[in-house]
Amino acid sequence: MSDILQVVSPQQMVDMLQKVGCRAVIKQEAQQVQVHSAAQGLNFAISFGQAQGEGFTDIAFSCAIKIEGDPPAQLIDGWNQQKRFTRLLKQGEWLVLVMDVLVAGGVTPVWLSSQCELWDGLLKEYVRYLQNPSASS
Repeated sequence: MSDILQVVSPQQMVDMLQKVGCRAVIKQEAQQVQVHSAAQGLNFAISFGQAQGEGFTDIAFSCAIKIEGDPPAQLIDGWNQQKRFTRLLKQGEWLVLVMDVLVAGGVTPVWLSSQCELWDGLLKEYVRYLQNPSASS
């Protein structure tokens, strides 16, 4: 039986990403710690939410792509209507893909690893979607 995780630490996420072949580093910016990594040719970050003891009860994967001008509303709406686990939003000059992961209540390391795999797959779909949004369904 696997251990149940009630919280996750930045180092645990680095180890998990490195185990699947991704580079990953912890970065401290102001009062917030993040894990920076890359997959599918895109840089992404993992932000940590509610602190509890030595870890955090929730995390958010995010990938920001700098854009010029305003993307068509249907680009963002189309993604958000089609995808269940992520949301796409515009923040200033950035198009940001976000996936929240809740650890509170307890999850297994295998489940948490599967969330990393899900994120990798969603990044792959994201790249294809941005290249041809009308072909995605």
